[in-house]
Amino acid sequence: MIRQSLDLAPMWRWTMGLFALALLSALPISARAQEAEPYGVAAKRPVLQAACHHCPWGALGDVLRKIMVPYGYDVAICYSCSGVDSVRFVSRRLIAAEISDRQFAEGTLDRPDAPIDFGITQAERVRAGYEGAGPYKSDGPLRNLRVIARIESPAYLMVAAVKSSGIIDLKELRDRKAPLRVMIGVGGEVLDTVLDYYGTSRAKIKAKGGTVLEGNALLKNPNFDLILGVGILSNYPEGNMWYEMSQRKDLQFFPIPEDLRARLVKENAAELVDLPFRYMRGVGDGPMPTVGLSGLAVYGRDDLPDPFVHDVARALDEKHGLIKWTSQPFSYDPATVWNGQGVPLHPAAARYYAERGYMK
Repeated sequence: MIRQSLDLAPMWRWTMGLFALALLSALPISARAQEAEPYGVAAKRPVLQAACHHCPWGALGDVLRKIMVPYGYDVAICYSCSGVDSVRFVSRRLIAAEISDRQFAEGTLDRPDAPIDFGITQAERVRAGYEGAGPYKSDGPLRNLRVIARIESPAYLMVAAVKSSGIIDLKELRDRKAPLRVMIGVGGEVLDTVLDYYGTSRAKIKAKGGTVLEGNALLKNPNFDLILGVGILSNYPEGNMWYEMSQRKDLQFFPIPEDLRARLVKENAAELVDLPFRYMRGVGDGPMPTVGLSGLAVYGRDDLPDPFVHDVARALDEKHGLIKWTSQPFSYDPATVWNGQGVPLHPAAARYYAERGYMK
């Protein structure tokens, strides 16, 4: 009986091999090809650093992937390569980030397990990385970064207090005794500049027993006194706190003083703009002085091949009408698409914009 079992073993392995082959053959050809095909520009599967599907970088990334198809590219998007590390992923050609629990809850379910080739992030973040400024001081200047295109993405600086907090003038923040509960959205150094102007900071707020709440969290704590951030009225993660809290709370919005506006223009490359009439619940019946920030950078490294960069620049130009149909008001402006604001354009992108007559 033992002899029979041993004789059947090769037949069993042969049968299971045929079964596995049959299962593999049953998979769609495209699925099998995708598993076998490598990543990278040379393989026509470049990996793009972005953020969640509904975040600004991810939303624009989805459009970029679509418009690159006619040029023969299957762009793989890292929806988990967000935050301050974004430019580090691109500059250092790091492997796509692991998906966090929060990102998984937001709908990011998979990632390309490969080095990042190019990316989408805030234009000011690319500039800070290139200069080795702000959060990138310890990195040193990331001089291999190159801009491919600038896409406009307007957002307003907004500051408001809950009426029940008793805050009627932001100058009160400097000497406020009671613990302050602040909901802070995106804006980075812009928001730190605002807090500093009024004599406080995130650290000082916490030192006095106060609380700093994340404005782009999935579940927001509505127990706050002050809310500030850079955003627009749109239901995307970074802007949702305005969309939601202006309905749930009675807010009083504050104009930004002229000297602070001037400082933000000088130090943070902001623009002098007005928050529009009745922009959201709580905004008054007239324009309110503030500043605006705009600009997402499609960017990469200086070693990206010229033909690939040319294809990216051309695709964004020829199909730019698609970018307005996202969750935010993106736009393509020939007068600014080539403006890296201190970060060099990739030479292939510069040649394309010069040929089109966009660069002055």
